[in-house]
Amino acid sequence: MLTSGLSPMLTTYSDQNGHLLPIAEGDLRKALWIDLYEPSREEEIRVEAELQLEIPTRDEMREVESSSALYREHGATFVTIRLVERRESMQPRLTSVTLVLADNQLVTIRYANPKAFQLFTAKTQKPDSVFHSAISAMLCLLETVVDRDADLLEEIGDALEPISTEIFSQNATSMDKIAAADLGGVLKRIGNAGELASRVRESLHSIGRSIPFLQMQIVDDNGLDTRLKTLARDVQSLAEHDNFLQTQIQFLLDSSIGLISIQQNAIMKTLSVAAVIFLPPTLIGSIYGMNFDRIPELHWHYGYIWALGLMAMSACGPLIFFRLKRWL
Repeated sequence: MLTSGLSPMLTTYSDQNGHLLPIAEGDLRKALWIDLYEPSREEEIRVEAELQLEIPTRDEMREVESSSALYREHGATFVTIRLVERRESMQPRLTSVTLVLADNQLVTIRYANPKAFQLFTAKTQKPDSVFHSAISAMLCLLETVVDRDADLLEEIGDALEPISTEIFSQNATSMDKIAAADLGGVLKRIGNAGELASRVRESLHSIGRSIPFLQMQIVDDNGLDTRLKTLARDVQSLAEHDNFLQTQIQFLLDSSIGLISIQQNAIMKTLSVAAVIFLPPTLIGSIYGMNFDRIPELHWHYGYIWALGLMAMSACGPLIFFRLKRWL
């Protein structure tokens, strides 16, 4: 019997009144969708033998050139796309998924379980989901991936909004808080958003370049060409939104680095002023600390008080001067 799909396996789904439901493994030629999740070599050989296909290796799926990602072989159409995978306590990464269309059968080969694939698997088992053919299921998978990328872009936008408010707040109290905060944490949040936006862009690019290839390979049936055109428009609009977010991320990154530079300059300015303020007292203390017998003030009763007062005056003088010049 089939398991939940969280462990490496070969899972088959059949068309039951337009719905895809998991079935027990039998004749693979009767399945509408065959899902290979981290397949063993024995499972690959079985699929190749029964469906007369050549399953691409994991290294072949990672190749980025179009000739390796989009091609036809032995009457089957091969499309490799990139999906964003994000696990807990891990940076987002891209994983390759190969979709194969052969004789009204959809075969998927993957070595990860991204959220988009989980959503698609759940969608295939909903009562209101109807799949007329393997290409219909394939388009539904692509649409689910695009929807997931759209959700990630919304998440990025939601993450950037508080960062922008935090950096460019007009409230003086908030600005003081920003000046004292650990801006390294802000840079890390901006970097995480930029990393995710970059991964989403690569995912959208892989889907966008597969659409013209599918339009040439697929004969229009039940409005599939219309769905492809709609999908192409969605990918283009999301790519433009991704570009906008990356521009905003770069702007926030430059602003944060500029704010850090201002803080560092303020610190150096304070240290420089402190050095200038304490230079005259140091000079006076050095003069009266010299060990000479013939110092006029050596036996003066008020010499020590005089020296302290002179040092205080020499320290306050530059400080008042800097205040008048608005350097502090």
